[in-house]
Amino acid sequence: LAEEISYIPLDNSFPVGRVFNYNLLNNSIYLSAKDVGILSFRIDGNLHKQIGGIGRGPGEYTFYNYFTVDDEKGTIYVLDRGNIIKVYSKEGEILRSFSLQEYGDIVDVIDFFDSKLFVSFFLQTNNSKYDYAIFDTLGNLIKKEERTLPPFTSNWQLEGGLYKFNNTLNYWNPFSDTVSSIYPDLTRKASFIISPGIHRFPRSKFDSFEEMRKYLIIERIFETKSYIILKYVYKDPFLTLVEKKGRKSHVVYLGPDGKSGIVNDLDGGTMFLPESYFVENGREYLIGITYPSQVKIHVTTSEFENANPKYPEKKKELEKLANSLKETDNPILMVVRLKK
Repeated sequence: LAEEISYIPLDNSFPVGRVFNYNLLNNSIYLSAKDVGILSFRIDGNLHKQIGGIGRGPGEYTFYNYFTVDDEKGTIYVLDRGNIIKVYSKEGEILRSFSLQEYGDIVDVIDFFDSKLFVSFFLQTNNSKYDYAIFDTLGNLIKKEERTLPPFTSNWQLEGGLYKFNNTLNYWNPFSDTVSSIYPDLTRKASFIISPGIHRFPRSKFDSFEEMRKYLIIERIFETKSYIILKYVYKDPFLTLVEKKGRKSHVVYLGPDGKSGIVNDLDGGTMFLPESYFVENGREYLIGITYPSQVKIHVTTSEFENANPKYPEKKKELEKLANSLKETDNPILMVVRLKK
């Protein structure tokens, strides 16, 4: 699958605990973290700026799990409570804000695509009229797409998702079977189908967590040139890589805590759990995250000691990195370059 792995330890200026979302774009790293807010780092992991801050004052936010970055201007768009989008400069200063409340009860996820803000909505509420809407950088509506599912209500707030691939923005909703591609001219076409059946999450109310285990819950979808990659829970957590040619599936059991992943035979390090994808200079990369405590424990195991990885010199580099870390240090990004 891969031919190179590198590690980016994040600066400890702000202690980062639970990471909600992160993104690597234009030689910068952006992440949102519990009790910290949104931070931007340089590609070497050194802190660049705190973006806004947590609070109720001017330029602050109380909800910051979801954000997106304009890859041309570097401005950061943060989804705050009440369907408010707050816009910050790449230096972290508030520029403006605008409301999306008139378009749906609850915004699901946001992303920036071709200099436009794409916003999808939760469909399991009474006032969700649109699958998604597209806005310019000032919050002016460009296009709205009427919902394709009949109205329904559910007491489970399952999230959909967005991912970019091959000059398209791809959109999925947990209650729909179709994954759609949005093109630069804003047309929408079906990309692929998630098999329908009794395993799909129902459009009805129920109260049992045990019943919930019967259904497929998709947490993430993204693509490379060769694979469709899905992270999901169906009774247990899994990661599946589906070959685009031949449709052969490679299934990885993620364990009861969902923290396993793909075996790392490049340097013998911790397992790799890919979360997103990007292209740089024509080469494909996957990004994951690990924590110093995991790395430090792993290099003391007999599994690591007896590992015979593809790059023995990188095994020594990883051991050196582990010895330089404290368990309380900030997370480490794992960047994997895929084979051509």
